[in-house]
Amino acid sequence: MIIDEYIFIGIGACFSIIGYFLKRENKRLEGMEKLINEINVTLAKNEVRDFERHTTIEKRLEDRRMDVRKIYDVIQQNKK
Repeated sequence: MIIDEYIFIGIGACFSIIGYFLKRENKRLEGMEKLINEINVTLAKNEVRDFERHTTIEKRLEDRRMDVRKIYDVIQQNKK
């Protein structure tokens, strides 16, 4: 009978140790999941900013092209 009690105590201790490490691992994974979500939000914000900047830059470049064409036309008219 005493051996059975020791076996149950040993099994209970093993389950406690396994439970402790599983709980600790779960907390670590939750922390990583939170960090990954924050990184994804930051990346999404950066993508939106980059898209807005790209659009603005393209518009400005097109405006400069139009200005250069106008200047070129004025120069060509003055040469005639």
